[in-house]
Amino acid sequence: MTKEDADLRLERYIQTKTMQRLKGKGVFCGMDYVNIAKLKPIEYYSRLEHSKNVAYTASSLYKDDRDSFFKIALAGLFHDVGTKCFAHANSFKTGDILNQENDELDIKSILLKDDELMTYLNEDGINLEDIVDYSKYPILDKPIPALCMDRLDGGILGTCLFWAHTHSFEEIKKLWAMAGYLENTNGMCVDLSSERCRNFNGEMVLSEGENTACFEDFFKAINIYSTLLLSKESRYMMEILGLTLNYYEDMGIIDEQSMFYLSEQEIIAKILNSNYKDIWEDITSFDTVRYTNNIDDGIAFISQPKIRQCNPLIIDSHLNLCEIDGISGIFYRELNPLIEDINLTNKPITGNLSQHTIKTLSKYKRK
Repeated sequence: MTKEDADLRLERYIQTKTMQRLKGKGVFCGMDYVNIAKLKPIEYYSRLEHSKNVAYTASSLYKDDRDSFFKIALAGLFHDVGTKCFAHANSFKTGDILNQENDELDIKSILLKDDELMTYLNEDGINLEDIVDYSKYPILDKPIPALCMDRLDGGILGTCLFWAHTHSFEEIKKLWAMAGYLENTNGMCVDLSSERCRNFNGEMVLSEGENTACFEDFFKAINIYSTLLLSKESRYMMEILGLTLNYYEDMGIIDEQSMFYLSEQEIIAKILNSNYKDIWEDITSFDTVRYTNNIDDGIAFISQPKIRQCNPLIIDSHLNLCEIDGISGIFYRELNPLIEDINLTNKPITGNLSQHTIKTLSKYKRK
């Protein structure tokens, strides 16, 4: 199958009801609807657009086994089909904030319910087991701190372009151009002090070129991604969204099925058309989060979420493979503020919510 044929075939899958459902689910976990300026994206970035970027780019970069690239593209395309409205806010709802890995529905079960999609898989000779677990493909998913396509697009560069408001499209293109996929280290000098380099088994790597950014620019982008997720505003808003989802579930406004099948806008419409809209209106209009010394100050949290960091492998001009933190002292100067942000997760945070919201949501706060 040529790349052109694969792109045409991918488009058929993109038009299925399973994929089109992702139009209504944003990448930034409900931040599109808040009133805190630091958190509001400049543009809505859907899980559909993210999944398409992952699929098309991964299949372009994966050149070592041309028989596998279409399966990798499909695994990338389907990796978010189990996403519910507001995504990882559902982890805060259930208290799984350190892992954030159990807030999506099972991919295999979802694909099996889509007859059109299953017909395409049969026509293309694709085994379902090859595409329902994208973690089997290092180019798509790999544990922190490795770089992978999901983390690159929906995390680091998506954050810098849409959410943190720090980069232009042209700057993002130059960062994208640094990324490649390395299947093995044949003929390369490997940093033997790095366990990842010694036991290399396929990973996305960075290299500099004439039309790319530099390694330090890429690390700055990583740091923006990490620090925004660790900010008091992000942590507090996710905690409050978790409580709010619990509340509306108790009130019978939402359930797991509606959170999966409906769009975020449809869920919000259900809430606003109910007798309980005042809570949603408050949590999407308050604008201040602050540190406090009193855990009983309003709805206060000591919120210690998953640390989303990345330390990519890089190939330098001499074909040396090493971790990005091995090339620049600036790395350590940039890292220090992140350590400070991590330490601040031990301090209680609170926001200027109304007394009615505080009273209503307090009973859902985890002990």
